[in-house]
Amino acid sequence: MTQTTSGRTPRVRGRIVAVALIVLAIVLVARLVQLQLVEGGRWRRMAASAQEQTIELPPRRGTIRDRDGTLLAFDVKAKAIAIDGIHATNSDALARILAEELGLAVVEASALVRRESYFTWVDRSVELETAQRIEARARDADAYGLIFLDTWKRCYPQGRLASNVIGFVGTDGVGLEGIELEFDETLRGRPTRVHVVEGADGRTYQAEVLDPGEPGGDVVLTLDADLQFICEQEIERAADRFSAAAGMILAVDPATGDVLAMAQDKGYDLNQFAMSSPDERRNLAVSSLFEPGSVFKVFAGLAGLEAGVVAVDDTLDGDDGIEVGGHVMHNAEYVSYGTVTFAETIEHSINTAMIRVVLRLGEEGLHDALARFGFGERTGIELPGEEAGILRPAADWTSVDLAAASIGQSVAVTGIQLARALAAVAHDGLLPTVHVVREGADAAATPVVDVAAAATMRGLMARVVESGTGILAGVDGFAVAGKTGTAQKATPGRGYADGLTTSLFAGLLPADDPEVVILVVLDEVSAGSESGGYTAAPVFREVVARMIHAERLVPSVAGTTEMRIGAESAGSEPVPSSCEVLFGRH
Repeated sequence: MTQTTSGRTPRVRGRIVAVALIVLAIVLVARLVQLQLVEGGRWRRMAASAQEQTIELPPRRGTIRDRDGTLLAFDVKAKAIAIDGIHATNSDALARILAEELGLAVVEASALVRRESYFTWVDRSVELETAQRIEARARDADAYGLIFLDTWKRCYPQGRLASNVIGFVGTDGVGLEGIELEFDETLRGRPTRVHVVEGADGRTYQAEVLDPGEPGGDVVLTLDADLQFICEQEIERAADRFSAAAGMILAVDPATGDVLAMAQDKGYDLNQFAMSSPDERRNLAVSSLFEPGSVFKVFAGLAGLEAGVVAVDDTLDGDDGIEVGGHVMHNAEYVSYGTVTFAETIEHSINTAMIRVVLRLGEEGLHDALARFGFGERTGIELPGEEAGILRPAADWTSVDLAAASIGQSVAVTGIQLARALAAVAHDGLLPTVHVVREGADAAATPVVDVAAAATMRGLMARVVESGTGILAGVDGFAVAGKTGTAQKATPGRGYADGLTTSLFAGLLPADDPEVVILVVLDEVSAGSESGGYTAAPVFREVVARMIHAERLVPSVAGTTEMRIGAESAGSEPVPSSCEVLFGRH
C-alpha cells in the first residue's frame, strides 16, 4: 500500500508541472499576441519616438526699418537647445552647465534634465557663442543628451528706441506687442520642419530638414529714427523736470499722414523685454484717453468760422463767468478780459468768449464738426490696442455739454486722434489717414473743413505763439502756429479735481504752409505751473531747436521752412551677423 502511493506521487507532480508549463506558455503566447497585434502599433510608435522627433522652428523673421532704412529689428543666427531626459548621461553636470550658461536656477535646470521625456525644450533662442560653449562643456564632462538645432534670435539694435511702437517677439517666434504683433503674419514667414534622429546614448546623429520654410517679409516704418530719438529724450526730460506722471510727443507729416515720431517718457529695452512692466510697454499715443482742454478751441472755432456764426474781427464778451444750463463756467484763473475779438479769443484762450460762439452754433453744429475731424472713432493706425475716444451722440448733449466740449471738456481723445485732426488744419482742411507703416500709406485724405477756414485758423494760431499763451513755443527765425491747452482731469464720482491736469501744446511748422505737426502732452504735472503754455510749449521749442541743429529743419531764403525728413538717406543698412552691433542712440 505504501509502495503504490509513493509510485503515484511523481506522476501527479509531473502532471502538475506539465499543466503549469502549458498555462505559462498560453499566457506568454497571449501576451505576445497582445504586444504584436493589439498593441504593436503603440509600442512601435514609442520605440520610434525614442529615436526620432519632427519639430518646427521659426524661419528668419523679416526686418523692421525706419523710413531711411535704419535697422530697428532683425534676426541673427542662433541655436535652439532641447534635452533628451531619457538618454541623458551625467545629469548633474548637464544641469550645472545649463544653469551657469543660461542663467537658470539649478533646481529648474535639474528638473528639465531629469524630465522623463525624449524631447524637452530648454531654450529656443540661444546666442551662437553661448550654445557653442555649452556644447563644448557638456562634451568635456562626458555629459550627453542635449539637442542643438539651428534657429534665429531677434535683435533690437537701437535698444529702447521706439519700443512702444516696435514691440517684441516671444520665445516661440510669435510677435507679442506693437508692430511685431500687428504684422506678425508678414514678418513671421513659414516655419522650418526638422526631423531629428537620436541614439540611445543621448547623442543626436541626424537633423534632417524636411521643409526649409520661408523667410518672413520686411516692414518699413514711417518713423524717422533721429527725430524719434530727439522726441524721446525731450519728453523724458520734461516728465522729470515737471514731475509729470506721463508724457508723449507725436510728430506727423500733415500731407501724407506719416507718423514721424511717436515718443513717450516710459519705454523699455526690447532686448530685455521680460524685465519690463505693462505700464512701460503701453503705447500712450493710441491707448491713453485724455480731455484735450483748450486745444479743442481750434476745432470749435473752425466750426464757427465755417458755419458763419463768427468772423475773425467779431467782438465777444470775454469777462469771467457765463451761466449755461444753470451752471457757471469760468475763464482760467477767473480772469475777465472785457470785450474781445474772436482772434483774441484764440490768442489768449478765453473760455467764456468761445462758449458764446458755440451757443450760436448749437449742439448738432459742433458735434458734426468734431465727428468730421475723426473724434469718437479709431484712426485705424497700424498698431494694436487703439482706443476710439469719447464723443457722445449729439442727441445726448445738453447746453452744458455743448459749452464744455468747446473748451475741451466732457470729450476724450487719444494723442494720435488729436495729431491727425491738427494735420487737417495744417493741410488745408484735408484729414489724412495716419500711418506708422509705409507700405500702403497712400490713402486719400478726406476734406473736413473749408480751405479758407483752415488758413484763417492757422493765422490765428500763429498769433498764439507770437503774443498769446504759446509765446514760449517760439523759435527764432521760424514762424510757428500753435495752441496751448490745460485740461482739468475728472475723477470717478468726484468730478474735476484740483491739481490734476493734462498740459498740452500743439504746434504747426512753418505757420503758413505746415510740413510737420508736433503735439506735446504732459499728464499730471506736479512741479511748477500746470499751464500747457509753461510746460508743454517749451518742450515743443526744444524739439524744434534740436531738429534745426540736426539739419532736419532748414530756413529758406524766402523765410519759410524746408523739412529734411529722410532726405539724407544713403540706403538701407546691411543686416549684421551679430546682435552686438549697436548704433548708439540708446
